[in-house]
Amino acid sequence: MTSLSALASPPAVPPAPTRPPGFQSFYWGGFECSTQRRPSGRRIDVIDATAHDRFAVQDYARLAASGLLTARDGLRWHLIERVPGEYDFSSALAQVTAAREAGVQVVWDLLHYGFPDFVDLFAPDFPAIFGRYAEAAAQFLREHTGGTLWICPINEISFTAWGGGDVGYLNPFAQGRGLTLKAQLVRAAMAGMDAARAVDPAVRFLHAEPLISVVPHPERPEEAETALHSHASQFEALDMLLGRTLPELGGGEQYVDVVGLNFYPYNQWWHHPQAHLRKFLTPGDADHRPLRALLAEVHARYARPLVIAETGAEDGERAPWFAGVAREVEAARAGGVPIHGICLYPVVNHPGWDDDRHCHNGLWDYPDALGGRAAHGPLIDALNHAQEQHERPAAEHIDVLPPEPAPLSAVLARFAHAAPTIAAEATARDQDGEFPAASFDALRGMGLLAASLSTKLGGLGLTGARLLAVLRRVGRASLPVGRVYEGHVNALQLILAHGTEAQGQRAAADARRGELFGVWNTEDGPGLRLEQAEAGGGWTLIGGKTFTSGADFVTRPLLPAELPQGGGRVLALLPHAAPPERFDPAFWQPLGMRPTVSFRVDLTGLDLGADDVIGEPGDYYQQPDFGGGALRFLAVQLGGADAVLEAGRDVLRQLGRTGDDIQRLRLGAVAAQLEAAWQTVLRGAAHLEGSHLVEAGSDDLPRVLAYVALAREVTEDACLLACEAVERAVGARGLLAPHPAERLLRDLRMYLRQPAPDAARLHLGHAVLDAPELADDAYSLWGDEGL
Repeated sequence: MTSLSALASPPAVPPAPTRPPGFQSFYWGGFECSTQRRPSGRRIDVIDATAHDRFAVQDYARLAASGLLTARDGLRWHLIERVPGEYDFSSALAQVTAAREAGVQVVWDLLHYGFPDFVDLFAPDFPAIFGRYAEAAAQFLREHTGGTLWICPINEISFTAWGGGDVGYLNPFAQGRGLTLKAQLVRAAMAGMDAARAVDPAVRFLHAEPLISVVPHPERPEEAETALHSHASQFEALDMLLGRTLPELGGGEQYVDVVGLNFYPYNQWWHHPQAHLRKFLTPGDADHRPLRALLAEVHARYARPLVIAETGAEDGERAPWFAGVAREVEAARAGGVPIHGICLYPVVNHPGWDDDRHCHNGLWDYPDALGGRAAHGPLIDALNHAQEQHERPAAEHIDVLPPEPAPLSAVLARFAHAAPTIAAEATARDQDGEFPAASFDALRGMGLLAASLSTKLGGLGLTGARLLAVLRRVGRASLPVGRVYEGHVNALQLILAHGTEAQGQRAAADARRGELFGVWNTEDGPGLRLEQAEAGGGWTLIGGKTFTSGADFVTRPLLPAELPQGGGRVLALLPHAAPPERFDPAFWQPLGMRPTVSFRVDLTGLDLGADDVIGEPGDYYQQPDFGGGALRFLAVQLGGADAVLEAGRDVLRQLGRTGDDIQRLRLGAVAAQLEAAWQTVLRGAAHLEGSHLVEAGSDDLPRVLAYVALAREVTEDACLLACEAVERAVGARGLLAPHPAERLLRDLRMYLRQPAPDAARLHLGHAVLDAPELADDAYSLWGDEGL
């Protein structure tokens, strides 16, 4: 596909989701309906080759009997408009009538690669020609269709533009004109939608586009940017339709309704400059991305209802492929991605596009003389099983959970798939101050919002030093994302540590579904308090909070609040997002970290259930966890310092100054200090873990907290050194927006202003001055191998 570099970033503000599509069944059947010409000049007509038009009654009856009450099928434009401006739909009447009589709802393709010979896709009047055809088609379909009329204007705009405009594989066989063709197809699709709406204002639309994943080959890392652009090219057509790219085409939100995604075994590959040398990735490859993650990425970008508009494999791979897609889709749905259907495509075998070979990729084969079609038993079984699983409660068919905590490498591999989205969104969100929603959808899609849960609770068992390593990696990608993600982890740990078993189970289930947690502690004036509700045994909140990181994007805020009559401070879990109108964004005008949207909020009058109070008074401040939790934000800060250092190196490389000994000394000192700080943080984690093995109130606990204070001191100094050194290294040029160094420095300096730094230093000094004499076999106040 042709790529536009500007499309690597998701849109600034995803639109509100459109209304649910209301398809008649979750599983669909799709009839291959391609009609393109081959380079030889011969026209393909798959509907004719499979006799679907002649045996439409039997075909649709089979669909209905199999529970496939929604389908994809197509009109053959080249047969309908043989003479310009004259429309004869007799070639489609049997299909349309058979579908209606069988009670099968159909999404009708108007252009599936093929078009009449008199049509020139590059001509200025092509959109108008297609619009007139779409109007006639809508009139015909409306007259012969009950219920909602569904249309797919142009199947796979992206693939048609690549195959027909870039590489000369499809008609019109052009090369190097893919972007021009894509724009033409987008204009035509919009003209067709406008024309269809003039006939039936209630018509609904599906845009079917390939769902791909392109990553750089591990032996060619220099192609990373090109691979990213290739990956992003799959979004170009939809972005044009929405008016987010090339707005002169006339796009707008009204031109994207339901997003269809075509997904096959060959849709993921290592980038290669020559397309025919691509290495396709399979689920066993390290760079292969789970389908659930790809779906979450699309949902994050468009916030539209999704369907798998085509999926299938050939020969013996048919059943296992379909079963795997079904599992991944159910996992994505459990994570909050709104997927409304899976279309088995094609549903009948057909001749190959290039060589007329018998493609065994359908549920049924070629027909006999009476329209009977032999079924492929394993695929029938896989479909039946998937339909049964879809009807069961989610808990009965979730993926088997790993019995042991996931290794750090596996968790980092998951994060690596989310990282491009986070990095791409960072600059845009700094500019507009909006919350990085796409980044959290990417984390959600990779299961990382549940990563800190135990495997027993459905998580990855990410704790201790492994958790700190992931937090550092998130902070390196985006400090605002790291700040909110760390708060999410903190909230979950507090609930699991101090809540009842039932409260912990509920929080874990919420995290697995993708709910975002956060801790809002800071407050002004009298602060937040609880009052007994008038009825029902619940509570009512009185007061508010400041620095509410994540604002209304946090759907499970954890709120330290005072019980009535001096009963103490407890943790109150709001079981939903705070209403957006309760926030005061004018409060948040920071130097950096803008995308955390840490507004002021008034929570007065919001109600909680009796089971929404977590733990006993004072649990929030229990040591050593309250003080030891600082290690998590230190890991995020060090990730931010990593990014600052990298930005400085990039500037020096661009200026050709990496050979300057002054710069080597300067950045070498930064690297040394960052590594020292990191090792101190890891040692602090070991102390903290060991402290849970000693009695509460032991003399060892203050030493643990003092070591955490030491880690804060060392980390802050290292991060400030990184800021100063990089500022000096890059000079004024590197500090001008939108250079990454400018944003990264602002964010890091802001995030370093954590509460009570002087109190931490005093604690450390107190521990040093009051420490007993070292034992003869000791060399450090902090012991040899931890506590």
